[in-house]
Amino acid sequence: MVDFTEEETQALPAVMRTLGPEMERIGWDRPLGQLTQNDMHRLIVITVEAFRAEMAEIAAQSEIPF
Repeated sequence: MVDFTEEETQALPAVMRTLGPEMERIGWDRPLGQLTQNDMHRLIVITVEAFRAEMAEIAAQSEIPF
């Protein structure tokens, strides 16, 4: 497993908050192996989009180092 940067670690709570409603819809007790292709696709897209958005927000708040 690759170590996350400080910014990536900061982005994780936003990703988890975004995934919560989708996991409620799917069911927290449902094994990943039982998810439909559509459910897995939605989880991946939601995760990547939430991570990208949060990383952009974090970057916008940071000073440019040059």
